[in-house]
Amino acid sequence: MCYVRKTSDDYARGVLVSKQNGSRNKIIFLASVIVLIALLHYLTPTETMYNHKLHIIFRKLYFLPPVMAAAWFGLRGACATALVVSLLFILHAFLDWPGNYMEQANQVGELVGFWVAGVIPGWLFDRQRSLLQELANANEETLLGLVSALDLREHNTRLHSQRVREYTELIANRIGVDEKTKREIGFGALLHDVGKIAVPDQILLKPDKLTEEEWGEMRKHPDAGYRIVKRIGFLKEAAEIVFAHHEQFDGSGYPLGLKGESIPLGARMFMVVDAYDALTSERPYRSPMTYEEAAAEIKRQSGSHFDPVVVDIFMTIAPEQLREIAGRYQDQG
Repeated sequence: MCYVRKTSDDYARGVLVSKQNGSRNKIIFLASVIVLIALLHYLTPTETMYNHKLHIIFRKLYFLPPVMAAAWFGLRGACATALVVSLLFILHAFLDWPGNYMEQANQVGELVGFWVAGVIPGWLFDRQRSLLQELANANEETLLGLVSALDLREHNTRLHSQRVREYTELIANRIGVDEKTKREIGFGALLHDVGKIAVPDQILLKPDKLTEEEWGEMRKHPDAGYRIVKRIGFLKEAAEIVFAHHEQFDGSGYPLGLKGESIPLGARMFMVVDAYDALTSERPYRSPMTYEEAAAEIKRQSGSHFDPVVVDIFMTIAPEQLREIAGRYQDQG
C-alpha cells in the first residue's frame, strides 16, 4: 500500500473536527426539526375542520424533539429541549388561546407531556450509560488481573503491559482519536502479549539466546493472542493490534510481514512505546537507557521499524509525562 506522509497536526485536526461535527450535526438536526415543527404549527390555519386537524397533528409533533434529545444527550439535553419546545408552545397559546375549556386543558396536558416525554427517557438513558460504565470498569479490572498474572510470569516485565497502555494512549490523545477508539487501542496495548500464555516456560523464561526453533515457537504468540482476544466481543478491534504488534513499518516484521499503513494504526502506535519501555526498563542483560538515549534509538529506526508520523508524535510527549507513568507502574525488585 502506498503510504502518504501526514503530519501529526493533520491527523489531530481531521479526527478532532470529525468528533466535533458529530455532536454539532445532531444539535443542528434537532434544532431544524424544532423549527420545522414550529413553522408548521404556527402557519397552519385553523378555520376549516381539515386545517384544524392538521394543526393538532403538527402540535403533537412537539413530543418528538425531547425524545430525540434524551436519546442523544441524556437528561440535561432532554430538559433543555423540552424547555425550548415549551416556550414555543406557550407563545403560540398566548397568541391564540382557545376559548374552549376542554381545549385549554388539553394544551396544558400537552405542555406537561413534553417534559414527561423528555425527562423519563433522559433519566433512563443516563442510568443505562452509568450501568454500562460500571460493567466496562468491571471488565477492565478483570483484564488487568489477567495481564498482571501474565506479566508476573515473565518476572522481568511485571508492569510492562500497563505502562505501554498508558504510553499508547498518550499518542492516541495527540492524534485525536475518539474515546471509543482510544479505549480499544489501549486494550490492544494492554493485551498485546496475552498469546505468550501458549509459549512453554522453558522458552519464555530461558535466560540464554533462543535457538531458531525456539524463536519459531515464540513468534506464534501474536496469532495465539489474536485467537484468544477476538472471541471477546468488545475486544475485536483490540485483537487486530494483538495480532500485528510485531509487524514493522518496512515490512520486515511478523507474522504477516505487513507494511506501512496496512498495519493497524493502533499497532503502529504500540510499536514505538513498546520499544521505548523495553529500552528504558531494567533487564538482566543490560541497564536501562535514559530518555535521551531511547529517543535517539527510536528516531534512528523511524521509517524502518517505526511509522515516522507516530515517531514524530511520540517525540512531542514531554519526558516528564513518560517518567510519571513509569513511576506509577514501577517494577519491584
